[in-house]
Amino acid sequence: MNNNLKDKFLYFCNSENNKDYFSKTLIYLCENNEEGSFGIIINRTVEIRLKDFFSSASEEIEAKLNKEKIVIGGPVEPMTVYIIHSKDSRFEELISINDKLSISTDINLIKSILDDNGPKEFLVSFGYTGWSKGQLEKEILKGSWLITPADKDIIFNTPAIEKINKTSKLAGFDLTTVSSQYGNS
Repeated sequence: MNNNLKDKFLYFCNSENNKDYFSKTLIYLCENNEEGSFGIIINRTVEIRLKDFFSSASEEIEAKLNKEKIVIGGPVEPMTVYIIHSKDSRFEELISINDKLSISTDINLIKSILDDNGPKEFLVSFGYTGWSKGQLEKEILKGSWLITPADKDIIFNTPAIEKINKTSKLAGFDLTTVSSQYGNS
């Protein structure tokens, strides 16, 4: 299996069933290899008080983090914190996504963010989205996912409510108009 899906956006296009967990989600795919795939939903923000998890979180940092910086990344390990961030050699990488971005679970990274001394760009995720070996590719062939180029500005600097529209502009078509049922009767 090649890694050509890594560092891409995935949009769930089964718009017929709005009750699906992945309905209207935009996922940043951080890893795709012979073992499976790993991604973070980047447009599903959540209001979480980090003070409840880390006593060193000040009110000022709490406000900074809760404004578009904390997401529910997926249904797998929802109580584990994953951070997509600009590369910073001070912190241990879980996954090197590309030459500019990493994923980490390093507690020192979390503490640095709470001390306002973390990487320039970051997105905190509770949980992730995962697929077993070959599962994502099968779902793509069935028409469940659209693949688009990823964009760092969309990940870190675009409000969650605008991420799908901005990705649509980048892709050149409205992602929300595509259905996995297209052409099927």
